[in-house]
Amino acid sequence: MKFSGLWRAHHAEDNLRRDFPLIDLDDSKWPEIPVPGHWGLVDGFKDADGPLFYRTQFELEPPKSNQRFWLDLNGIFSQGDVWVDGSFIGVTEGYFFPHSLELTDVLKKQKEHLLAIEVTSPPDEEESEKRSLTGFNNQNFNLGGIWQPVHLRATGPIAFRHLRAVCVDANPTVATLAVRAVVETTHPCLTIFKTKILGIDHRHRQPLAAGENRVEWIIRVPRPALWWPHELGEQPLINAEFTLSTETGEISDRREKQIGFRSVRMKGQHWLINGEKIFLRGANVASLSQDLAGITTESANSCIEQALEANLNLIRVKGHVTHPSFYDVADRAGMLIWQDMPLTGGYHRSVREQGMRQARELVDNFGHHPSIIVWCGHDSPDPVDTTRSAPSLIEQQKPTWARSILDESIRRSLRRQDPSRPAIASSGTLPSLPRPQESNSHLWFGWHQGRAQDLAAYLDQQPWAGKFVSAFGSYSVPEDLKINSEQWPIFDFAKLDVEDENTLDTLLRVFPPEMFSDFENWSATTRSQQAYLLKTQIEILRRRKYRPGGGFTFDSLFDHRHETTSGVIDQRGNFKPAYNAVSAACAQTIIIADPFFDLITSEQIVATNVTAIHDGREPIQQALVTSRLTIGDETHINKWEGNIEADAAKHIGRIEYAVPRDVESVNLILELESEEATAYNQYTYTK
Repeated sequence: MKFSGLWRAHHAEDNLRRDFPLIDLDDSKWPEIPVPGHWGLVDGFKDADGPLFYRTQFELEPPKSNQRFWLDLNGIFSQGDVWVDGSFIGVTEGYFFPHSLELTDVLKKQKEHLLAIEVTSPPDEEESEKRSLTGFNNQNFNLGGIWQPVHLRATGPIAFRHLRAVCVDANPTVATLAVRAVVETTHPCLTIFKTKILGIDHRHRQPLAAGENRVEWIIRVPRPALWWPHELGEQPLINAEFTLSTETGEISDRREKQIGFRSVRMKGQHWLINGEKIFLRGANVASLSQDLAGITTESANSCIEQALEANLNLIRVKGHVTHPSFYDVADRAGMLIWQDMPLTGGYHRSVREQGMRQARELVDNFGHHPSIIVWCGHDSPDPVDTTRSAPSLIEQQKPTWARSILDESIRRSLRRQDPSRPAIASSGTLPSLPRPQESNSHLWFGWHQGRAQDLAAYLDQQPWAGKFVSAFGSYSVPEDLKINSEQWPIFDFAKLDVEDENTLDTLLRVFPPEMFSDFENWSATTRSQQAYLLKTQIEILRRRKYRPGGGFTFDSLFDHRHETTSGVIDQRGNFKPAYNAVSAACAQTIIIADPFFDLITSEQIVATNVTAIHDGREPIQQALVTSRLTIGDETHINKWEGNIEADAAKHIGRIEYAVPRDVESVNLILELESEEATAYNQYTYTK
């Protein structure tokens, strides 16, 4: 039985708290509210921070002998107190995973029933002392509500409470599936655990005690079809059916999970999928939609397609867990996923136990997805210093409660539950003890401070900081944002709709409005600079492929919470210039030059190295690389010919020419031609 549709809702009031779970309370004048959904999208509740009382009535015949009923709450944002017919059933905490509560005894009393839930979604007043693990900070409205379906499920005397299925290893010969089930039974019994995969039944007999039992077993599947990222191969998925049966063979409960067989390894931030090394080209996504409940298979598929068209192979779900349909689509598309826990910034010390519990739930409910290749415990645990392009290495060596206690506890929990994939304690930290090999940096050259090309000099001096860069980029104003700027450069900054005041301050510091003639010119500059920065820094990172870089995720593909964001796609779905810049810079084969414009200004020369980056699995034979350097009215042509190895960054040659002081512009065109691939790139300098 499903409870989707219109429920009755009311702002929580003390004089209603005692009576709201009772079936005889007259709620006919209460407003209706959709389930699934968020109250922040409903008239009358848009400005509410909760709690809200939810009520719905249903009819059901009393349970039969040996029949049990469970209320499955697939997603409550973010806490709930559940009542049925005036009886308190239980509490929920954690928005991204289901909670299952037994109703068998309470349903025996009558045929007509009332389900009542008090839903709480408290905002955190102190950003550095948050107590709720939601990850959706600075959202324009409160996401509180019953955002996932609610339904009533019937089982026999033996029922699944939790089920985890993780592919811990896979190769062309055999795949190993580790299964962990938490099972509850009404009385001691011998239970048959049956797993059906590819038409083959795997049986495991286990005596159970009355109450809750934990059972683990291993299944080996011979000659599996391996799941691959989209650029390496196919994405075969199989349905695994898990059943609990009594000694007589009667099925008591059943679950299904869709699984792909693959192995994931990380060695010093170099990633291997099924033993094949892959350089990760990714983007962060802070929010697929402001309406989390409204994400569908179609909208998730659109997001994945946009990432694929930008030549990305990884999406980092930054600081939150999104709608389940997104992970199903990623599995089918072969898009790799970096999955954060829903923690961003500072937290109160009371959240440690809850964080460890939710880490276990994350693995239980999403560990079967082959697209997820890494868990990350905490996004940006240290306060962000917007006056620095890179965090202080010395400061990050100092232990803090967040990094040393909270993040390490969550990491241990993730590793304990899932040994099949890497688990990283946090993002945005430079290499530090006790696990310097797991570090990943947030480097904001050209945004917080300095210029985009300064990233190259920084990584030359500190190459270990470029092992994996999980955030870089800049913010830009969308083209169709309308601002009344009659008194330019004075205008209403609130209309920009940025994430927080620090972001606004940085935007106005990097692009001072008084330096531009009008709003249109100012906003266009923010977009063109974003495109230049991402192109420049992606090329810098790809040039260092495996030396030592293992990949990157730029910030961001999109962020639908606000108008002015770091997204290369704006809130309305329009592509900014940076989208095409990213797509070109992330192509499978590119030809690039080192940043050289500084030398023209300081030393009046062009001196640059030409590099070909090829992420393909097959080598390029007899490639012809041509450079055309135009200095004023004179063009210098250089050509190189040779082979380019598979999955490699290859130095092609060096260009060095003097630049007369009276020259106004310099233009460099690079071309790569072969039967297997072509590439084109252009760099322009104007005084």
